Amino acid sequence: MSKRKCLTIKEKNLILQEVDRGVKKKDIASKFGIPSSSLSTIIRNRDKIENNDLPNPCSKRLKTCVYEDVNEAVLKWIHAMRDKNVPISGPLITEKAMQFAKALGHDEFRGSSGWLDKFKRKQGIVGKVMSGESNDVSDKDCESWIAETLNKILKDYKPENIFNADETALFFQCLPQKTLTFKNEKCFGGKHSKARITIMLGANMTGNQKLKPLIIGKSKTPRCFKGTKSLEVDYEFNKKSWMTADICEKWIQKLDKLMIAEHRKIALIFDNCPAHPKDINKKLKNITVFYLPPNTTSKLQPMDRGVIQNFKLHYRKRMVRKVIAALENKQSMPKINLRESITELSKAWNSDVTDRTIRNSFAKGGYS
Repeated sequence: MSKRKCLTIKEKNLILQEVDRGVKKKDIASKFGIPSSSLSTIIRNRDKIENNDLPNPCSKRLKTCVYEDVNEAVLKWIHAMRDKNVPISGPLITEKAMQFAKALGHDEFRGSSGWLDKFKRKQGIVGKVMSGESNDVSDKDCESWIAETLNKILKDYKPENIFNADETALFFQCLPQKTLTFKNEKCFGGKHSKARITIMLGANMTGNQKLKPLIIGKSKTPRCFKGTKSLEVDYEFNKKSWMTADICEKWIQKLDKLMIAEHRKIALIFDNCPAHPKDINKKLKNITVFYLPPNTTSKLQPMDRGVIQNFKLHYRKRMVRKVIAALENKQSMPKINLRESITELSKAWNSDVTDRTIRNSFAKGGYS
């Protein structure tokens, strides 16, 4: 009795391609050394063969999906969210899958990265865009500053007493511009809000001390602040919600008072922005401000080496969760106000941005 031949998934797909080209079944069976009954079985199982989620095409067994009900629920959820132009990320898909699995009684479901990759591949889900510094960085200036200034700072100050701070614009009502969606789907994200604030973020080299964020808005007393006794941030304002030398100086002097109270002397590293006062050191007691060379922030400034980006990622993720929660509760698309934004950005900064992220960003800037 001849031994039964076991074909791989790749070979079965080749057989189906031969069938689609109109090759006679007798010739196909002869070419691949299989009986006609096996060929009929392959044709009958076409959908399973072409849509299998095995990463290795040389596998010989089809793998059935254990959590098909979870996958179907997640797929319907993604369609519902994308119909409303809500941006979706991989972690959000996994988080939702865990919720569905628990509701469906699959307590052992883990939502691994392997599951997510297979799910995206099978459903044809890809990342799309919904729609720094411009000058070239001088390596010579960077190397010179590290050798002459940074090495002195590292020698004179302990890592926990070396701080960096930088401001960035935040369109606080906007959702992310990237989403996971289906390959054949046109990608729209709706009109983006132009409501903008400036936020100053700062932390020390060890990452164990994050400074209270400074928020610069347009209004002295926004209507949404009514009834608020205190904020999680320092708040300033001007007509364009930009950083100014006066606001920056006030912020540094407040930090200096804090360091005096803690009996600490620190180094504060700023970039060469015109809004950062250059003659501030003579007004300070426990802070010495050091300035980066022009056009080097993308390489030398820790906040720009991943901290601000990481903060914005977590903030946007919190915004998406609020939108999804509202839509799933049959509510309209929420429009977050400045007070709510301050609460969420404070949580993103204090809870979501990790010490490790900050330490790694300082290391990327040569602070080691």
